[in-house]
Amino acid sequence: MKNKIYIKFFLVVFLGLWMVQGQAQTLHELVLTVDIMKPSNVANNSFSAGDNTTILESSSGNRFAIRAEVGDSVLWKAKAAGESQVPVHVVGVNYISGPRIFSSNTLTGKSTIKGTIIRGGKENYVYKLHYTLGSDTKVYAVTAIIMTK
Repeated sequence: MKNKIYIKFFLVVFLGLWMVQGQAQTLHELVLTVDIMKPSNVANNSFSAGDNTTILESSSGNRFAIRAEVGDSVLWKAKAAGESQVPVHVVGVNYISGPRIFSSNTLTGKSTIKGTIIRGGKENYVYKLHYTLGSDTKVYAVTAIIMTK
């Protein structure tokens, strides 16, 4: 009788831990690779994402979309294409349209930016990712999308 109680207890604990693991928050690391010879030509720039991120669309011309859930975090980084040593700094993420999934319309940083999704929506969250090259103060932008569940 006592063994059955222990088995049921461990089964409940195991199922509870399994459910919590299934709802764990995910970090979506997005990397913008910039052709520093033509930084404003969006066809020469590309996004990539970590293995844990579902990429819905990835083509030239400002089309990059991922899927994320409420509670997930997004970390934006940038780098120069090829062998270039010029640092690329992500300086801002600005809301354009759709549900405002972050706590602010503008997220800022000096080299990378991280935000946590606080709400979802049926429409796409469209944003502009702003970046600079090296010590140059000129700001470039590329548009991308996050779809929330």
